[in-house]
Amino acid sequence: MRIELLDLLSRRGEPIDPVPVPEHYFAEYGGRLSELMLDLWREIGFGGFGDGLLWVCDPHYWQPIADAWLASVELPEQYAGDQIPIFRTAYGKIYCFKAGLGQKIEINPILSGVGLFKPEALAGQEWIDAGIADVLGFPDGQFLVEADYPTEGEDIQEDMFARIVARLGRTSHDTVYSFAPRFQEDGAIRAECAVLADAATELAALRALEEPELTLD
Repeated sequence: MRIELLDLLSRRGEPIDPVPVPEHYFAEYGGRLSELMLDLWREIGFGGFGDGLLWVCDPHYWQPIADAWLASVELPEQYAGDQIPIFRTAYGKIYCFKAGLGQKIEINPILSGVGLFKPEALAGQEWIDAGIADVLGFPDGQFLVEADYPTEGEDIQEDMFARIVARLGRTSHDTVYSFAPRFQEDGAIRAECAVLADAATELAALRALEEPELTLD
Protein backbone atom coordinates (compact mmCIF):
# COMPACT_ATOMS: atom_id res chain seq x y z
CA MET A 1 0.00 0.00 0.00
CA ARG A 2 1.26 3.49 -0.85
CA ILE A 3 2.71 5.59 1.92
CA GLU A 4 0.02 8.27 1.45
CA LEU A 5 -2.71 5.70 2.10
CA LEU A 6 -0.92 4.13 5.05
CA ASP A 7 -0.60 7.61 6.53
CA LEU A 8 -4.29 8.27 5.92
CA LEU A 9 -5.31 5.09 7.75
CA SER A 10 -2.87 5.67 10.59
CA ARG A 11 -4.31 9.13 11.25
CA ARG A 12 -7.99 8.54 10.54
CA GLY A 13 -8.49 4.83 11.20
CA GLU A 14 -10.39 2.33 9.12
CA PRO A 15 -12.98 3.75 6.72
CA ILE A 16 -16.67 3.97 7.56
CA ASP A 17 -19.02 1.87 5.41
CA PRO A 18 -16.43 1.08 2.70
CA VAL A 19 -17.88 0.12 -0.68
CA PRO A 20 -15.71 -1.57 -3.33
CA VAL A 21 -15.28 0.48 -6.48
CA PRO A 22 -16.81 -1.28 -9.52
CA GLU A 23 -14.16 -2.61 -11.88
CA HIS A 24 -15.44 -0.64 -14.85
CA TYR A 25 -14.65 2.62 -13.03
CA PHE A 26 -10.94 1.93 -13.51
CA ALA A 27 -11.35 1.80 -17.28
CA GLU A 28 -13.64 4.85 -17.27
CA TYR A 29 -11.38 7.02 -15.12
CA GLY A 30 -7.98 5.44 -15.79
CA GLY A 31 -6.77 8.24 -18.06
CA ARG A 32 -8.48 11.00 -16.10
CA LEU A 33 -7.45 10.41 -12.48
CA SER A 34 -4.00 9.99 -11.00
CA GLU A 35 -2.56 6.64 -9.95
CA LEU A 36 -2.76 7.78 -6.33
CA MET A 37 -6.53 8.18 -6.62
CA LEU A 38 -6.94 4.87 -8.43
CA ASP A 39 -4.84 3.13 -5.78
CA LEU A 40 -7.00 4.68 -3.09
CA TRP A 41 -10.05 3.25 -4.84
CA ARG A 42 -8.42 -0.19 -5.06
CA GLU A 43 -7.24 -0.29 -1.46
CA ILE A 44 -10.01 1.57 0.35
CA GLY A 45 -12.96 2.03 -2.01
CA PHE A 46 -15.66 4.61 -1.39
CA GLY A 47 -16.01 5.32 2.32
CA GLY A 48 -15.93 7.88 5.10
CA PHE A 49 -13.38 8.92 7.70
CA GLY A 50 -13.48 10.73 11.03
CA ASP A 51 -17.15 10.15 11.98
CA GLY A 52 -18.10 10.91 8.38
CA LEU A 53 -16.33 14.27 8.23
CA LEU A 54 -14.55 13.34 4.97
CA TRP A 55 -15.77 10.91 2.30
CA VAL A 56 -14.12 9.34 -0.72
CA CYS A 57 -17.11 9.83 -2.97
CA ASP A 58 -18.59 7.96 -5.91
CA PRO A 59 -18.20 10.34 -8.88
CA HIS A 60 -21.22 8.82 -10.63
CA TYR A 61 -23.46 10.08 -7.81
CA TRP A 62 -21.67 13.38 -7.18
CA GLN A 63 -20.92 14.42 -10.79
CA PRO A 64 -24.39 15.90 -11.52
CA ILE A 65 -24.21 17.85 -8.26
CA ALA A 66 -20.76 19.26 -9.05
CA ASP A 67 -21.71 20.02 -12.66
CA ALA A 68 -24.78 22.01 -11.56
CA TRP A 69 -22.68 24.19 -9.28
CA LEU A 70 -19.84 24.72 -11.76
CA ALA A 71 -22.28 25.56 -14.57
CA SER A 72 -23.33 28.56 -12.50
CA VAL A 73 -19.93 30.28 -12.60
CA GLU A 74 -17.68 31.45 -15.42
CA LEU A 75 -14.59 29.29 -15.01
CA PRO A 76 -11.26 30.27 -16.56
CA GLU A 77 -10.48 28.02 -19.52
CA GLN A 78 -7.78 26.16 -17.61
CA TYR A 79 -10.33 25.01 -15.02
CA ALA A 80 -13.26 24.28 -17.32
CA GLY A 81 -14.35 20.80 -18.35
CA ASP A 82 -14.10 17.29 -16.85
CA GLN A 83 -13.89 18.28 -13.20
CA ILE A 84 -14.33 14.97 -11.36
CA PRO A 85 -15.64 14.98 -7.76
CA ILE A 86 -13.33 12.77 -5.69
CA PHE A 87 -13.82 13.83 -2.05
CA ARG A 88 -16.58 15.58 -0.16
CA THR A 89 -17.17 16.57 3.44
CA ALA A 90 -20.07 15.94 5.81
CA TYR A 91 -21.31 19.43 4.94
CA GLY A 92 -21.29 18.74 1.19
CA LYS A 93 -18.11 20.59 0.29
CA ILE A 94 -16.84 18.92 -2.90
CA TYR A 95 -13.21 18.57 -3.99
CA CYS A 96 -12.86 18.12 -7.74
CA PHE A 97 -9.94 16.90 -9.85
CA LYS A 98 -9.05 17.62 -13.47
CA ALA A 99 -6.33 15.74 -15.33
CA GLY A 100 -3.39 17.99 -16.12
CA LEU A 101 -4.51 20.54 -13.52
CA GLY A 102 -4.93 18.57 -10.30
CA GLN A 103 -7.24 19.15 -7.36
CA LYS A 104 -7.76 22.88 -7.73
CA ILE A 105 -11.51 23.43 -7.37
CA GLU A 106 -13.61 23.29 -4.21
CA ILE A 107 -17.39 23.70 -4.18
CA ASN A 108 -18.85 24.92 -0.89
CA PRO A 109 -22.67 24.70 -1.08
CA ILE A 110 -23.29 25.60 2.57
CA LEU A 111 -21.84 29.07 1.92
CA SER A 112 -22.63 29.29 -1.83
CA GLY A 113 -19.00 29.41 -2.93
CA VAL A 114 -16.72 27.96 -5.60
CA GLY A 115 -13.02 28.32 -4.84
CA LEU A 116 -10.22 28.09 -7.39
CA PHE A 117 -6.59 27.54 -6.46
CA LYS A 118 -3.64 28.36 -8.68
CA PRO A 119 -1.66 25.35 -9.89
CA GLU A 120 2.05 25.46 -9.19
CA ALA A 121 4.39 23.72 -11.57
CA LEU A 122 6.85 21.31 -9.96
CA ALA A 123 10.23 20.73 -11.54
CA GLY A 124 10.18 17.52 -13.56
CA GLN A 125 6.57 16.72 -12.64
CA GLU A 126 3.17 17.21 -14.19
CA TRP A 127 0.16 18.49 -12.30
CA ILE A 128 -1.62 15.17 -12.69
CA ASP A 129 -1.27 14.25 -8.98
CA ALA A 130 -1.35 17.76 -7.62
CA GLY A 131 -3.58 18.26 -4.63
CA ILE A 132 -4.79 14.73 -3.86
CA ALA A 133 -2.09 13.96 -1.31
CA ASP A 134 -2.69 17.42 0.16
CA VAL A 135 -6.39 16.70 0.77
CA LEU A 136 -5.55 13.34 2.33
CA GLY A 137 -3.21 15.10 4.73
CA PHE A 138 -5.45 18.00 5.69
CA PRO A 139 -6.27 18.33 9.42
CA ASP A 140 -9.91 18.02 10.47
CA GLY A 141 -10.23 21.77 10.70
CA GLN A 142 -9.93 22.02 6.94
CA PHE A 143 -13.23 20.13 6.53
CA LEU A 144 -15.24 21.78 9.30
CA VAL A 145 -17.72 24.63 9.11
CA GLU A 146 -17.40 27.25 11.84
CA ALA A 147 -20.44 27.89 14.00
CA ASP A 148 -21.99 31.32 14.05
CA TYR A 149 -21.54 33.19 17.30
CA PRO A 150 -24.55 32.93 19.63
CA THR A 151 -26.91 35.84 19.89
CA GLU A 152 -26.44 35.66 23.64
CA GLY A 153 -24.24 33.75 26.06
CA GLU A 154 -20.79 32.29 25.44
CA ASP A 155 -21.51 28.98 23.71
CA ILE A 156 -19.33 29.45 20.62
CA GLN A 157 -19.63 25.75 19.68
CA GLU A 158 -16.03 25.01 18.75
CA ASP A 159 -17.17 21.38 18.91
CA MET A 160 -20.17 21.90 16.61
CA PHE A 161 -19.41 18.88 14.41
CA ALA A 162 -19.19 16.51 17.38
CA ARG A 163 -22.49 17.86 18.70
CA ILE A 164 -24.18 17.33 15.34
CA VAL A 165 -22.89 13.75 15.08
CA ALA A 166 -24.11 13.01 18.60
CA ARG A 167 -27.58 14.36 17.83
CA LEU A 168 -28.14 13.24 14.24
CA GLY A 169 -25.71 10.36 13.74
CA ARG A 170 -23.07 10.17 11.02
CA THR A 171 -23.59 11.16 7.42
CA SER A 172 -23.69 8.34 4.85
CA HIS A 173 -22.61 8.00 1.21
CA ASP A 174 -25.57 10.09 0.05
CA THR A 175 -26.45 12.34 2.99
CA VAL A 176 -25.06 15.65 4.26
CA TYR A 177 -25.51 18.00 7.17
CA SER A 178 -27.28 21.22 6.39
CA PHE A 179 -29.05 23.87 8.48
CA ALA A 180 -32.67 24.92 8.82
CA PRO A 181 -33.26 27.69 8.02
CA ARG A 182 -30.30 27.66 5.63
CA PHE A 183 -27.54 30.28 5.75
CA GLN A 184 -28.88 31.73 2.45
CA GLU A 185 -32.26 32.17 4.18
CA ASP A 186 -30.69 34.10 7.08
CA GLY A 187 -30.47 30.96 9.18
CA ALA A 188 -27.80 30.29 11.78
CA ILE A 189 -24.98 27.79 11.39
CA ARG A 190 -25.38 26.22 14.82
CA ALA A 191 -25.54 22.63 16.07
CA GLU A 192 -29.15 23.00 17.18
CA CYS A 193 -30.12 24.11 13.64
CA ALA A 194 -28.42 21.18 11.86
CA VAL A 195 -30.40 18.65 9.85
CA LEU A 196 -29.42 15.41 8.11
CA ALA A 197 -30.52 15.61 4.48
CA ASP A 198 -30.37 13.74 1.19
CA ALA A 199 -27.27 15.13 -0.52
CA ALA A 200 -28.59 15.53 -4.07
CA THR A 201 -31.84 17.14 -2.95
CA GLU A 202 -30.29 19.50 -0.41
CA LEU A 203 -27.38 20.68 -2.56
CA ALA A 204 -29.78 21.35 -5.44
CA ALA A 205 -31.94 23.40 -3.09
CA LEU A 206 -28.92 25.37 -1.88
CA ARG A 207 -27.87 26.03 -5.47
CA ALA A 208 -31.32 27.41 -6.30
CA LEU A 209 -31.25 29.88 -3.42
CA GLU A 210 -28.23 31.96 -4.41
CA GLU A 211 -25.71 32.37 -7.23
CA PRO A 212 -22.37 30.96 -6.03
CA GLU A 213 -19.49 33.36 -5.51
CA LEU A 214 -16.32 32.50 -7.44
CA THR A 215 -13.03 33.16 -5.64
CA LEU A 216 -9.44 32.66 -6.79
CA ASP A 217 -6.81 32.03 -4.13
